[in-house]
Amino acid sequence: MIGVFDIGKTNKKLIIFNDDLEPILEDKIQIGDELRNGILCERAEDIASWMKSSLKSMSSKYPVKSICVSTHGAAIVYLEKGKLAMPAISYEHEIPPHIKKEFFEEFGSAWELYAVTGSPPLGQLQNVGIQVYWVSKQFPEIYSRVDEVLFLPAYLTYELSGAHASEITSVGCHTYLWDLRNSKWSFIAERLGVDSRSPELRAVWEQVGKVEVNGSAIITPGIHDTNASVLPFAKLRREDLILVSTGTWCAYLNPTAEFKPRKEDLYRDVLYFVSAFGKPLKTARFRGGGEHDHYTDMIIKKFNTDPRSMTPRAEIINEIVGKCEDFILPGLVKEAGPFRREKPEILGSAFLKDPAHAYHLLNLYLAMTSYVSINLVSERKPAHIIIHGGFVKNNIYCSLLSTLFPDSQVTKSMFGEITSLGAAMCAKCALEDIKLEDIEIRLDEIEIPKLDVDIDKLFRYVDKFIELASSSKE
Repeated sequence: MIGVFDIGKTNKKLIIFNDDLEPILEDKIQIGDELRNGILCERAEDIASWMKSSLKSMSSKYPVKSICVSTHGAAIVYLEKGKLAMPAISYEHEIPPHIKKEFFEEFGSAWELYAVTGSPPLGQLQNVGIQVYWVSKQFPEIYSRVDEVLFLPAYLTYELSGAHASEITSVGCHTYLWDLRNSKWSFIAERLGVDSRSPELRAVWEQVGKVEVNGSAIITPGIHDTNASVLPFAKLRREDLILVSTGTWCAYLNPTAEFKPRKEDLYRDVLYFVSAFGKPLKTARFRGGGEHDHYTDMIIKKFNTDPRSMTPRAEIINEIVGKCEDFILPGLVKEAGPFRREKPEILGSAFLKDPAHAYHLLNLYLAMTSYVSINLVSERKPAHIIIHGGFVKNNIYCSLLSTLFPDSQVTKSMFGEITSLGAAMCAKCALEDIKLEDIEIRLDEIEIPKLDVDIDKLFRYVDKFIELASSSKE
C-alpha cells in the first residue's frame, strides 16, 4: 500500500492507494491558517500532529510501505536545531508595500528577476524569496539563528521521518530562489543564505528516509501539488498538450514550452514552475475556484437555489452574448490572473434575473478568463486540452471552454485524485526502484462537446469582455 498526504491550503487528506495505484481509503480534516501576534500563519505543528495520528490509524488497517507528501506551494519553515524557530508564515499574510519596493531595489527590477527565475511579482507573500527577505529584516535575531530552511513538503516529511531533504518543485514554485536559465540556486537565494541553509536537493521519486509506524515505510522528499498533477499525463508526450488544473486556484500548464519569459506577461500571472524533471513548466493562473465559490454563494443567497448541478443551456448563452451587455469583470482577487483591475464589477441585469442566467453568466466569465490564460501559454496554437480537478463536475464551464476552442480537442479526466495519483507515482517509484515511465496507469477521458451557439456573437462578446477587463477600475 502507498500513503499520500495531500495538504491543501485548508483541506488536508491522507489517501491510501493499492499497488495498482487505485485510491481505496481516505481520511481528511480542515486546518486553516491562524493569526499569531498579528501575523497570519500556517498551523504547521497541528498539520504534522494530525498526519502522524491519521497515518497511525490508517496503517493499522492497511500496511503502508511507501509515503509521499504533496502540499501547496509558497510555504517555507525556519528551523533552529531541528525545531521551529518561528511559526510558519502563510503566503496570504499581507506585508507593508515598502518591503517589496525595497526587495526589488536591492535585487533588481521585477522584469530582470522574471527573466532569470521565471517568477513574476505576485500578491501577498506568494513569492517566498520576498518572505525570506522580510523575515531577515523584520526578525534579524531569529533569522541569524536559523540553521535550516525547508519548504512545506520537506518539513512535513522531516516531521514524519527525521529525514532532511529538499526537492526542486517547491524550490522552483515562483520563489525567486531558483535560476531557471542556469538550473541552480539564484543569486537571491545565495545572498539571503537560503542555499546554504537548505539540505541536498533530491529527486521527488527518491527514497530519503523511513517512517516507523505499524511497521516500516519508506518516504520521498515530497512534491508541490501542481507539479504532482502533471505526472500522470507525462507519458502522453504530446507537444500540443495543455493541462487545466482546477481548484481554488486554476492553473493552465504547458509541459513542453521553452523558457522564454516575455515582458508583456509580467503582470498577467504567467510564470514558470520547475517540473519534477527540473525543466521549466510554463503556467498561467487565476483564482477560478475561489471566484466561482464567491459568486455562487451570492446566487444561493439571492435566489435560495444552489445552481451547481445545472446543465448548459445554449439559449441562455445565445441571449447573453447576443445582447453583449451583461458581464462579470475581474478584480475580486488582487494581483492575480491575466487582468489587473482593482475592483470587480457585475454589468447588466442577467445576474439578477434568475439563478440560471446568473450561473451561466458566471461560467462565461470563468471560461473566458481560462481562454485568455490558455492562449498565454499555448501561443494561440490548436491544442489537446485536458481539464481535471473540481471543475470537471461543472458541465456549463466545461462546455463553454470546449466551445471557445473550436479547433482543439477538449476533454476532461474522470480520475478524481490526479494530484494524489502523481504523488503516489513518486512513492511507487521509490518503493519498487523503477522509473516513472515504467508505471502503467489508465486515465479515462471524456471528450466535451461544443455548444450549439452563435460563434461569431460569442467571440464578439469575448472581445468586448477582454476590452472591459483590461481597463483599470479604481
